[in-house]
Amino acid sequence: MTSELQRLVDGLGRRLQRNVTVDDWRLRQLAFSSHEYGAVDRLREQSIFRRDVPDGAAEWTFGSGARTADGPFRPPVNPAIGATIQRLCVPIRQEGALLGFLWILEGDEPLPQEEIESVLATLDTIAVMIQRDQLAQELYRSRARELVRDLVVADDVRLREHAAEELIDADLFVPGEPVVAMVISVHGDEQALTDVERSTLEGWLERVSSRLSDRRHISLVRRDHGLLLLSDKDPLVSGEAKRHLAEEILDYLERDLTGIEAAAGIGEPLAELSSFFQSYGQARRAARVTRLVDGFGRVASFDRLGVYGLLVRIPPAELTPQALPYGIRCLLDAGAKGEQLADTLEAFLDHAGDVQTAADKLFIHRTTLYYRLQRIEEFTGAQLTNGEDRLALHLGLKIARLMGLRTHL
Repeated sequence: MTSELQRLVDGLGRRLQRNVTVDDWRLRQLAFSSHEYGAVDRLREQSIFRRDVPDGAAEWTFGSGARTADGPFRPPVNPAIGATIQRLCVPIRQEGALLGFLWILEGDEPLPQEEIESVLATLDTIAVMIQRDQLAQELYRSRARELVRDLVVADDVRLREHAAEELIDADLFVPGEPVVAMVISVHGDEQALTDVERSTLEGWLERVSSRLSDRRHISLVRRDHGLLLLSDKDPLVSGEAKRHLAEEILDYLERDLTGIEAAAGIGEPLAELSSFFQSYGQARRAARVTRLVDGFGRVASFDRLGVYGLLVRIPPAELTPQALPYGIRCLLDAGAKGEQLADTLEAFLDHAGDVQTAADKLFIHRTTLYYRLQRIEEFTGAQLTNGEDRLALHLGLKIARLMGLRTHL
């Protein structure tokens, strides 16, 4: 939001004695009259406080013909999204291209035609300001993204250090704060994003992260995933707020891209910006685990992966059935009965050999559990009283989950 555009909107609000807002074509707020003139509704309050519009506002706006309107129009009030006061919407165009919208809260007293004409007379000036802002923002984002690409190159220390210095020197990111990575995965493998997927992901990363503190976030879309560089000191992403932010992005993606199952991973905070690549690698691995292992939901933090945080470092090319311990392969090859025994073994090992707790987990009697453990030893050739055998079987079961060979329990 430029100071020029803000001053123009403030002046327009004073002259009209109405509440005025300017949005870009995606309904991202650019400026709003700083003084309140009369009553405001929940939609205006929410758009100012959150710097975003609630769900349903875009459908209401565009469903009212905002994209094709060639002049001012009045969308109907819509209490469901908090639009309880009548608005006048004025599309802002430059050579036919839609740049944004100017909104005026009219209420019960429609704006006189002569005042509407005075508003129309300012549109060319507003359009020039928006275009200039968009160009500056695009240059800003392009430079920031270029440096983030350098920042995540794991094998070039000098390149990472230079990128970190440039981000700080160019005032693109706040200095001296710990950084954390969030990765948004659209596909379950390394399949490249389509143009539609890339555009949708980029749009939602920008829109959702625009509510965060200035200079404390940078978004980037890579070949097969999205990335957010975040300051862990931003109060808007502290604690569980990062998870909520990721869940919100996933909700939007799954709504707009049919047939996908998006997932997200969050790395650990790191003190140095030049070390961000480590948090990025952790976030990518966490996103991978969410897809392959039940129990993590759609969003996983690396520090909560447990043993999977170690096992996921194994290169995917190395995860073949031959990498599993012989006894685990025997169980997995034994069909439904073997799967039942594998579930029993995993519950037994997960609970440190506590027979009663494992039996309760499996909803079976202790006698049945003892019988199954005997059958497991016969199948695998392992001795469950032997610590190394137990460790090999336990790790084998977890690796089988990373390989997608086991998906329940």
